[in-house]
Amino acid sequence: MKIDFKETGISNIIKDYLAEKPTLQPRYNRFPHPENYSKQAKEKLNSYAHRPIIQKVISRQMSGLNLSKKQRENLQKLKQNNTLTVTTGHQLNLLTGPLYFIYKILHTVKICDTLNQKSDDYQYVPIYWMATEDHDFEEINHFNTYQKRYQYDALSGGFVGNIPAENAIHALNEFIKNIPENIFSENLKEIIKGSYTTNHNLAQATRSLVNELLGEFGILILDGNDSELKKLMIPYFKKELTENPSQKLIEQTNQALDAYKNQAYAREINLFYLHQNQRERIELVKDQYVLTESQTPFIKEDLLSILDNYPERFSPNVILRPLYQEVILPNVAYLGGGGEIAYWLQLKSVFEHYGITFPMLVVRNSMLLLPNAMMHKASSLNLVSAKMFTPKFEIKNELAKQNSNLFEKVGLLKKELENKFIELESIAEQTGDDFAGMVKAQKKKQLNGYDKLNKRLLLSEQKQKQDLMRKVDEVYDYIFPQNNWQERVINFSEFYKTNGSPLFKEIYKAMSPFNSSYHLLNLDSILK
Repeated sequence: MKIDFKETGISNIIKDYLAEKPTLQPRYNRFPHPENYSKQAKEKLNSYAHRPIIQKVISRQMSGLNLSKKQRENLQKLKQNNTLTVTTGHQLNLLTGPLYFIYKILHTVKICDTLNQKSDDYQYVPIYWMATEDHDFEEINHFNTYQKRYQYDALSGGFVGNIPAENAIHALNEFIKNIPENIFSENLKEIIKGSYTTNHNLAQATRSLVNELLGEFGILILDGNDSELKKLMIPYFKKELTENPSQKLIEQTNQALDAYKNQAYAREINLFYLHQNQRERIELVKDQYVLTESQTPFIKEDLLSILDNYPERFSPNVILRPLYQEVILPNVAYLGGGGEIAYWLQLKSVFEHYGITFPMLVVRNSMLLLPNAMMHKASSLNLVSAKMFTPKFEIKNELAKQNSNLFEKVGLLKKELENKFIELESIAEQTGDDFAGMVKAQKKKQLNGYDKLNKRLLLSEQKQKQDLMRKVDEVYDYIFPQNNWQERVINFSEFYKTNGSPLFKEIYKAMSPFNSSYHLLNLDSILK
């Protein structure tokens, strides 16, 4: 079952983007309709020049992994001049983090597979971009099941890709002890141990984990923290350091998008400096550059010389990372969640300034996974629809009022009272101000009293229907754990431990490649 995104409470900017509102059309190149991929491919290939390097780097980075037949084929396809990529990216969350990590990759794969079935002129391969240079450790150091949060600690401040993988072992061992014994959970345990105990750092562990879980779908995995790739960015980074164009361009776009909430703000310099496992922001202070944490200064000539000789020491922030991606990849589309697409919509003028083709933007599919018992409970409450996005208190109030005429009676009595006060107000018009004021105050007091009585009646009826209210709580806690969408909180292992890899195949089947929507999946039905 599918629910239109517009009915799920998504942000206004994504709602308007999906509706292709004219006000947003200047902020993107093409909307990702199926027929636009070939047009985007033709435009991209007219200016793309880094194919040998990107194929070489991805092959090197994935060497040593147990590659599937489809992955090997996709690596070979990258050598061919008519091959394009569709890319998604994400942080190095512990054990992949929330479910939508899986959804992003499978949706990206589904787009490529569908296009490849229809196109003779171009071929498409899916890319997962690992955000190894991020330093927001608190965002990635945990994952959640319905029963528990698993978390590990490490020294933060540096970029997360270099964090030792062994730091996560304690949290993962705790998780392994808590999962049931069956053929699927045993497979999951082996994948976890193989990924986190045999690899040196978090970047390597995540690459291995994604490959073991999703490699059969043909996904290629790319780490942008690579000296060969950074060399390609020297002219762009140099321009950012010396001319600072991005900030002004983003500010102009943000003003044009003033009706929406901005997702990203540019700085004067949108680069970090990587050294000694630290990632420090570069600032321009008077006539020299300064690293914000260590306060290390550089004169212009010295910093530009370092860039020429050691480009791997420079790391783009959220504003320039998309540019980096599109410079090095033959990319036609980027797939992300609503928040990601919202900040990409702020970036088109930056791409135009640097002369790089702006990709099409795909809002990923969302999903809700429900076992059969929970699906039946949700259905009995009429919540297997867009109605599930109604606030829980409204659903409880609605159910409390069902099969009860008490609320209608109270409403009629309130209406009678309002009519009596209309008569009193008519009389008050013929008297002095003091009496009219007393009537007005008394009316407010009495009607407020009725509202309080109505609320108390609601509570009383809810108590009379305790079992029903508990069912509402149970369903909502499952659909919205921690008051958030399931896909944004719960880890894939919650469902993989009892279903194994067939789970991913069914999620893949359910994906709508060219239609951004919210899917409800009955697990027991699809995994019989």
